Amino acid sequence: MSTNEKPSRAGSSLVGDDNSYKDVNVSPGPPTLLNDQTTNNVQVVHEGETDDTSAFYNKYKDTVGELTPEMEKKLTRKNFWHLMVQTWWVAFLIHLDKSTLSSASTMGIFKDVKMTKDEYNDLFIVFYAGYLVALWPGSYLSQRIGHKYFITGSLALWALILGVHPAVKTGRQLMALRFLLGLTESQIVPSTAVLHQAFFDYKRSPWIQMLWWASGSFANVLLTMIAYKLILDDKAGALPGGLSSWKWLHFVCVILTFMVFVPLLIWLPNSPVDAKWLSVEEKVHTIALIRRTHSGVRNSTFRWDQVRECFTDPKTWLFITHMFFNELPNNTSQQIPLLIVGFGFTPAESALFNIVKPLWGSALVIGTAAMLFWTDLGMGYSCAISYIPCLIGGIIELASPWNNKVALVVGTQISTFKPSYLLALSWAGLATTGYTKRMVTMSTCVVSAAVANMIAPEFWKEKYKPRYALPWAFMTAFWTISPLLCVIIRLYLQRENKRRAVLIDEKGDYEEDAARMNLETSSEVVQINDWDLDLTDRQNKKFIYPL
Repeated sequence: MSTNEKPSRAGSSLVGDDNSYKDVNVSPGPPTLLNDQTTNNVQVVHEGETDDTSAFYNKYKDTVGELTPEMEKKLTRKNFWHLMVQTWWVAFLIHLDKSTLSSASTMGIFKDVKMTKDEYNDLFIVFYAGYLVALWPGSYLSQRIGHKYFITGSLALWALILGVHPAVKTGRQLMALRFLLGLTESQIVPSTAVLHQAFFDYKRSPWIQMLWWASGSFANVLLTMIAYKLILDDKAGALPGGLSSWKWLHFVCVILTFMVFVPLLIWLPNSPVDAKWLSVEEKVHTIALIRRTHSGVRNSTFRWDQVRECFTDPKTWLFITHMFFNELPNNTSQQIPLLIVGFGFTPAESALFNIVKPLWGSALVIGTAAMLFWTDLGMGYSCAISYIPCLIGGIIELASPWNNKVALVVGTQISTFKPSYLLALSWAGLATTGYTKRMVTMSTCVVSAAVANMIAPEFWKEKYKPRYALPWAFMTAFWTISPLLCVIIRLYLQRENKRRAVLIDEKGDYEEDAARMNLETSSEVVQINDWDLDLTDRQNKKFIYPL
C-alpha cells in the first residue's frame, strides 16, 4: 500500500481526498527510510517544503523524556525571562524613536531647522513612506537571513542615521533622514513578533508580547526625564559644545542603541534551535509546544505560492482594514507636546506631562495582557475593549470647554496610547500559518498601518488650531470603527473554526498517524511526517484559529 493510500485512525494522508494537503509540493525520491526500512512508495520532501526545525526535532525527539506539566511551566518561564530580557531592548529603542521627534518639537528644533508646522507634519509622512518602501523587501530579507541579523542590523543602521540628525539645517534634509529611518525600522516589530511566536504558542504569545510592548514604553519615561533636564540645562547655558537640547537628546539615543546592539548580536536567537540558554532536550520540548498547535516555527525558504494565498484570503484583508483604521489616529501622540503648549503650558511642563502618557499606556497594556491571560475573552474582544479609553479621551476633548485645561490634558493623555497595534499584529500572525504567508500577512498589515500614518498628520493642520475640533471628531470616529472590525474578524474566524471542528471530530488529530516521508538535508536523511510541512492555515484544516 502506498503512503498516499495508507489509512489511519486520523484519516490523514499526504495527498488524496483530504483537501488539507492538496497544494503541498512533494516529489518522489529514493525509497530509503531510517532504521534500514524500505518501501517503494516513500515520498521525499526538500528542506524548503518543511519547517526549518523539522530535521532537528525529528533527529532528537526520541532521545528526550516526556514533557510533564511541571517541566512545561519551568520551560515557559525560562524562555520568557531569557527572550524578554533580550527583546525588551528592541521595544525600548522603538519607543525611544517614536518619542524623539515629538520631544524635539518643544526643544528648539524649529529654531535650528528651518521648517514650518506643516513641514513638521510631513516628517511623519516621509518616515512612513520609508516604511512602505522597505516592508515587503524587509519581510523577504528577514526570512532569508534570520530575524536575529535583520533586527540587529536594522538597529545599527538606525543609530547611524539618528546620529546624523543634529547636523541638519533644513526641513528637506530632515525629511531625507526620516525617510531613511523609516526604511531601517519598518520590519523590526513584525520580525520580533514572529520571533516570540517561535517560542510560545497562541495562548501565551499574545500576552507575552503585550508585556514586551508595555515594558518598552518605559523608554518614554526615561526620554522625557532626559528631555526635561536638557531643556533646563539649555536655558541655563550649561550644555557643552553650544548645541541645542534636542541635538543632545539624539546623541543620547545613539549611544543607548549601540550599547544594546552588541549583546543582541551575540545572544538573540533565530529560533529555539539556536537559543543559547536551552539544552537539546529543552529545544525539542519548546518546538513540540508549537507543533501541537500546527503553527510552525520557522522556514527560511520564501514561497511564492504562499504569497498568492495571502492576498486571496479574506481574513488577510480584514486584518489589513482593521490596521488601517487603528493607525489613522496614531499621529495624535506625536502632536501632544504641541497641543499641551497650545493649552498655555511651557515646553518644560509639556515634557513633564509626557511622563504620564507612557505610565498610563503601560498600565493599559498590562491590563490587556492580564485580560488575555485570566479571562476567556480572546484576542478579538480584548482588542475591541482596549479602545474604550481612547474613545473616552476623544469625547472629553470634544465636550470639554476650552478653559477647562485639566480635562483637556486628561483627554490627550488617555486617548493616545493603546495596545491594539501590537495585539492586532500578533493576532494576524497567530491566525496565519505557512511561514512566508505569515511574514507577508504581518508585513502587509504594517504597510496598511504605514499608509494610515502617512495620512494621519494631514488631520492636524495649523488651520484647526487651537481647538482642533475636526481632527478630534475624526479620531473619535476611528476609535469607534476599529473595535467593530475586531468583532467582525472574531466572528469570521469563529465560523471557520466550527467547520474545522467537524472535520477533526471525523478524522482526528493524531501525530502518530500522520503520513510519513523523508527529509533530505545536506548531511543526512531524516524521517518526518506531514506535521513538519510548512502548510498554510487554508491547507491545514487541523489548525484552529485563535479568537
